[in-house]
Amino acid sequence: MKFSVTSLVVMLTATISSHTVFAFQPFAQDQKWLLGDWNGNRNELAQQGYQFTLAFQNESATNLKGGYDDSQKLFNANQWTFGVLLDLEKIADWDNTQANISITKRDGQSLSNDRISDPRAAQFSSAQEIYGRGQWWRLSSAWIKKGLIENQLNIKFGRMGLSDDFNSSHCEFQNLMLCGGQLGKTVGDIWFNYPVSQWGINAKYQFLPTWWIGAGIYEVNPENALEKHGFNLDMDHTKGALIPVELAWKPKLDVFHGLAGEYKIGGFVSTAKARDVKKDDQGQIQLKAVNRQWHDSRHSIWLNAQQQLIAHDNDLKRGLFVSANFTLNDPATTVVKTSQQLAFWYKGAFDQRPNDTIGLGFAHFEVNPRVRERQNASNQLLGLTQDDYANPLYSPVQHNELNIELNYNYQWSPAIVLRPNLQYVHQAGGVKQVEDAWVAGLTMKLNF
Repeated sequence: MKFSVTSLVVMLTATISSHTVFAFQPFAQDQKWLLGDWNGNRNELAQQGYQFTLAFQNESATNLKGGYDDSQKLFNANQWTFGVLLDLEKIADWDNTQANISITKRDGQSLSNDRISDPRAAQFSSAQEIYGRGQWWRLSSAWIKKGLIENQLNIKFGRMGLSDDFNSSHCEFQNLMLCGGQLGKTVGDIWFNYPVSQWGINAKYQFLPTWWIGAGIYEVNPENALEKHGFNLDMDHTKGALIPVELAWKPKLDVFHGLAGEYKIGGFVSTAKARDVKKDDQGQIQLKAVNRQWHDSRHSIWLNAQQQLIAHDNDLKRGLFVSANFTLNDPATTVVKTSQQLAFWYKGAFDQRPNDTIGLGFAHFEVNPRVRERQNASNQLLGLTQDDYANPLYSPVQHNELNIELNYNYQWSPAIVLRPNLQYVHQAGGVKQVEDAWVAGLTMKLNF
């Protein structure tokens, strides 16, 4: 099913023509929703425990200079989100209990795939973070969460993305590696982030006023990520289990004038079998994955830090924020050995625009040296050198990739947000022969 501009206009026209939403100003700067509050019914439903979401996001990007193919073209990716959050304490008198259901639909094209990176060695990040995981409908969440022991212990069960609860981070950027948790980008064949969901259960316990520990168990099921399997609920193709553990500290440190921070360390083990990136059982380099050694497990470790550095005029909602994220992956089974991310954003720098944000972020990937050894061996076997890069049989040798983004998040209202951005990509896919690229982008968010 495709959403065209015409169908969107027809849908909006029909909706705002109804009696329940006619008397409102959709472009007023205090408007929470473009379709209004349904003559007060929406706020009344929220008070009763029903919070509805209908959102649209579009990300446009064009290559200004550089990349594997420097012919300029504008690419668009978009996502619809339909959801409801249920407060079951209000609805059914179940203490400290919530439930969530959300459905997403993605569509569009990828600038990174078509212009920025060599097709033989895809860019590790992406200029449009909502592109990917199939252009199709998905059940992105369907879970229930229960709080126990005066809400110090929370247990969550159902369909969900891993970074909803582990290795999570802010998303203030359009570049994929600067948006949210990192593991879905570096071990994305087993760690599925939103909008992909999988069966899982997790628990988080607050054992001290500023300390939490969490653990979970999730299915490793490749079928969940396939294009037309967005509503797959069976576990017939499950390959194993992924078990994350995370320790979180949320202090207000004197060195930062008592401003809030969050610091996390975590790791996971996957019991799904994985191929070695380089060798077979005898330790010999194998060019084809099917001939390489099987490993019984995989693992990764992460560190996350998020801290408010400055409060603008003592307003805690405004000021300078920073996040830093690091991952270290299993060198035997993972192409990306490590990744690092550092991002800054300043909210409310201008008094007349207290909800706008200026963002600057850096994301770096380091390719596993074992992968380079295999790629070099492949080229040597064919008698190829780096001078033969244009030869279709040449295997591009991957090193490291750097992504930088500068943006301005313009919030016209809670219902309308525009975020123009400029991105720089160094060595897309880690390939030195690919010219560094400059990308112009624009994110549009609409809440209906």
